[in-house]
Amino acid sequence: MTARLTGRVGVVTGAGRGLGREIATALAAEGMSLLLLSRTGAEVRALAEDLHNLHGVQVLPAAVDVADADAVDRLVLHAEQHLGTVDLLVNNAARVESTERPFWEADMAEMWGVVETNLRGPMLLTRALLPAMVQRGHGHVVTIASRALAATQSGTYTGYAVSKRALSVLTASLVGPLTGTGVVVIDVLPGLVHTSLTDGMATWTDRPDLVWDDASATALVVTDIASGRYDDQPGALLDAPAIVRGHTSS
Repeated sequence: MTARLTGRVGVVTGAGRGLGREIATALAAEGMSLLLLSRTGAEVRALAEDLHNLHGVQVLPAAVDVADADAVDRLVLHAEQHLGTVDLLVNNAARVESTERPFWEADMAEMWGVVETNLRGPMLLTRALLPAMVQRGHGHVVTIASRALAATQSGTYTGYAVSKRALSVLTASLVGPLTGTGVVVIDVLPGLVHTSLTDGMATWTDRPDLVWDDASATALVVTDIASGRYDDQPGALLDAPAIVRGHTSS
């Protein structure tokens, strides 16, 4: 049986661990060549080697700050030269404040650093990759959304909450201009998944009654998006756990 994404190229940010690692693994299993980005190189280098050995796909690892415009441009050029034109961008990399504080007590520099990673990074990557997608008449941009509501209600993790909400506005703003181009932008809601980010947020650790979702559900939905399954739903917010359970996303 032929893998669904053989011959296609994807970029996954925050790929070294957690949700990004799960998504990268699922895409490689479907035959997609990948550029894996992370703030630290050791994890993505090891993952790239594992995925290449296991699935025979070409995988390039890179340690990069996604908020660095020059670095992003260099990496996009590198990916196009060695892998080919990028078909899929998965904006997954994210940071959160180190402590849970109300806005007026939070460190402004730290909050802005969170916004730069979570919002400026995806904007830079999307801006760098969209022109070739539009010119080619095919492409997908997937942004991993967040259940930031609890952070918003508590008045904590302000940079995280604001940046994640702004990403959804970015997706919505692209739908109209991209209509008819063959490029599809979609947000995916992973539910509440155990990662180093969520496990470090007091908002979640103080709620033992919460039901945690499986990261594999999000990985499955992302591979379906890359294969064109949701091309008729540009701008949608797809609830991955609900979809995998057989329900329609709200």
